Amino acid sequence: MSEWHQRDHGPITEEKLVRAVHILADMVEDHGPTFRPLYQDLRQQLAEHRQREQAAAAADARAAQTGSKVA
Repeated sequence: MSEWHQRDHGPITEEKLVRAVHILADMVEDHGPTFRPLYQDLRQQLAEHRQREQAAAAADARAAQTGSKVA
């Protein structure tokens, strides 16, 4: 178990969050509502991650557009 905690997991990506959401959805179906709070929390984290990514992409696009107008 200690080996698991010492591994480098890298950054949290949308792919990892989506995979975790699917795994937890299966667990909720198989084991009932016990895992539902964790599932809902992870779905919220995925939504927030997507919002941050979209905001960053929009900011980059605005910066690129502003930079091309100045040049």
